[in-house]
Amino acid sequence: MGKYDDAHEFIHKFDSSEKQDEINIASVYRKIDMRILPLLSGIYFLQFLDKALINYAGVMGIKDHLDNPAQFSDLATILYAGYIICEPFVAFGFQKLPFAKFFGVSIVLWGVVVTLHSACLNYSSLMAIRFLLGCVEATAASGVLVCNGMWYSHKQQLSRFGIITSQVGSATVVGGLLSFGFQHVVNGSLESWQILFLVMGLITVVFGVMVLVILPDNPMNCKFLTDQEKLALLDHLKDNQTGIENKTFKWAHVKSYLKDKQSWLIHILTIISMIPTGAINTFSVTIIGTFGFDSKKSALMQMPVGVSSILAILIPMYSLYYLKGNYRTAMFVGLLLIAIAGYFILIYCTNTYANLFAVYFGNAGTCVITLIYSWNNRNTAGYTKRLIRNCGTMICIAIGGLIGPQLFKTDAPRYLPAKIALLVISFVSIPLVVLLGFVSRWENQKRDNISEKDSSDFHDHYGDDFEYKDLTDVENIHFRYGY
Repeated sequence: MGKYDDAHEFIHKFDSSEKQDEINIASVYRKIDMRILPLLSGIYFLQFLDKALINYAGVMGIKDHLDNPAQFSDLATILYAGYIICEPFVAFGFQKLPFAKFFGVSIVLWGVVVTLHSACLNYSSLMAIRFLLGCVEATAASGVLVCNGMWYSHKQQLSRFGIITSQVGSATVVGGLLSFGFQHVVNGSLESWQILFLVMGLITVVFGVMVLVILPDNPMNCKFLTDQEKLALLDHLKDNQTGIENKTFKWAHVKSYLKDKQSWLIHILTIISMIPTGAINTFSVTIIGTFGFDSKKSALMQMPVGVSSILAILIPMYSLYYLKGNYRTAMFVGLLLIAIAGYFILIYCTNTYANLFAVYFGNAGTCVITLIYSWNNRNTAGYTKRLIRNCGTMICIAIGGLIGPQLFKTDAPRYLPAKIALLVISFVSIPLVVLLGFVSRWENQKRDNISEKDSSDFHDHYGDDFEYKDLTDVENIHFRYGY
């Protein structure tokens, strides 16, 4: 019990005579896409918007409650401290507790925390509530990653994950409209930014309850598929060779994660490439305001940032879909080069509208986070190892997000040192991406040259149904890495 993936146990409950091949997998995925995809998209939309409300609040009056404007950076930074501290507990919860129940409760809790922002009117209380938001929202990206890997093949994950993560852009567009709209709301007891937090928090609570009711814990116990449809789905997913779910924590997987050179490469890359994300997600509205726009126009000018996010996510992800999941390296570098062009303009150009478009270009570089997520899901097998690597990646994202806002504590409103730092960081990310892609291809070449004896020994030891035996990518000689 627990040695193999839970899907292995489910499959072997049925006699081979009961397993039917005539199930139309396309009809199965129509059911899945109608239920799972909207929930995951909604979760990603809300986690980004709720986290980024501080960006809009920056021009809506929240800074008036701080001792000095530089403390605004701390409100963004402390959220990521909550992520770092709670991410290991999140990984443990997803492994040991019913997946959907744990996820749904965490969403309800972060909705409650968002509403409580409206009661915080000084630096210390805002710091405390931002830290709590980081703690309870730490489940968001990890849960979406795990769930996406449970239901979709590697190729399908690319298109679905593109749809899910592009909600960052949708949230940015909606956030700009909300900020603009709520700045026109006049209330004697609450400021516009307080009402914004209150409304969005209540919406998140309601959505969390929907997740609790609708989202299955895994494909094996979902109620909207028949047993035959579940078997067809698991047969479709076995080529992933990454498994579905296993509630047994395996120290061997932890050792594999720690010894795997790819783990450390992707973590270093994640920290460095996420520093601009932490900066731009917090300060883009503030930067736009320095171009001469008032608070209402700054909120509206933020909306094309969302459009740039949608394009910078969907174009690479759908390109990867048609390129069979390879060439992530090229897509990653392409987004970095667009961002680099934007940072050059911000540093050297004084034209208002050129600078505005430079912010949109720079934002493209923040979208490499989607490629990092997909790289993790594609290149990590073994349920415990996948959870641990995702946990490590989320901590690294938080470290980058923690550092980013601190770059903007000085030299307002020009922020020249910060813009130069973002330019240098983007350049440094390029050789790291190329190295990670090289290592993935090198590992594949080694496995392509494995002897017939090694292959025979592998099958003698693990059998022919090795796909659901919870092997790590290192153990499984048939596993091939995406690059």
